[in-house]
Amino acid sequence: MTALGVVEHLRNLAADPQNRATIVKDQGCLAGLVLFLDNEDVNVVNTALEALKFLSEFQPNRSKMKEEIGMVISLKTIMHKEGYHSKARQLAKEVYQNIISTVKTPSSRRARHTSQSFFLGNLNKRAKVVTLHIKGLANQVTRKLCEEELLKVKGVISFTFVMNKSRCIVRCKVELTPETLCDAINNTKVLSAQQVIKNERGEEVMLSFGKAPAKSCGRGNSSTLPDYLPEDDEDTVISDKAITRVGDDKENGWFSSVTSFFSKTLY
Repeated sequence: MTALGVVEHLRNLAADPQNRATIVKDQGCLAGLVLFLDNEDVNVVNTALEALKFLSEFQPNRSKMKEEIGMVISLKTIMHKEGYHSKARQLAKEVYQNIISTVKTPSSRRARHTSQSFFLGNLNKRAKVVTLHIKGLANQVTRKLCEEELLKVKGVISFTFVMNKSRCIVRCKVELTPETLCDAINNTKVLSAQQVIKNERGEEVMLSFGKAPAKSCGRGNSSTLPDYLPEDDEDTVISDKAITRVGDDKENGWFSSVTSFFSKTLY
């Protein structure tokens, strides 16, 4: 099954209002559609956007779609992409407006804080975010090497790259240590990873595990520092989309064939 075939299948399913809740709840389908927004084939992108538009027309889906890692960033990137296909830009705008217009309720008080990071607003007690600075992360080849190693690490939920800063932001289970993530990337032999954290003054600190000494922009005791580096700017456009582990610790849904395609062929 080709990429276009997969998104056409999902779009056709999403066109039926009775399927929309199930598609969004299914593990992998929504994340897969987000990944397709970075496809080189504009037909794939347009079809994925059409599917997302159908899904966003079902009001109960909007909150989950807004919180999906990479969703808002991907839509903004397409909306502001100069010279890009006009239909894609319009569809992205419509989907964005639908999911942003989610009605706020008292139970969503924390939503006001999600503007600080599209990761941190969606965290729970079982997950945390670790930011890594990766020396040697410069192109698609080294990115691919990094992806392959991170996908092998048990406990990784998802990750996204900020290529212009040579960084990888990893969402993972709380029991997974930053050292384990760095060791996995160091296994490539061509990449070297350090954890990026902030000290009590808000200054960035690089923590190394093993060979390289830690480097810091400021002073402070590393033992009191947090496990993550919050992203401060919601409007930062990240063209490299988040990659989400598919099917980790969950049963396959009734879209298992599509989910399998996402996990085996996209990356």
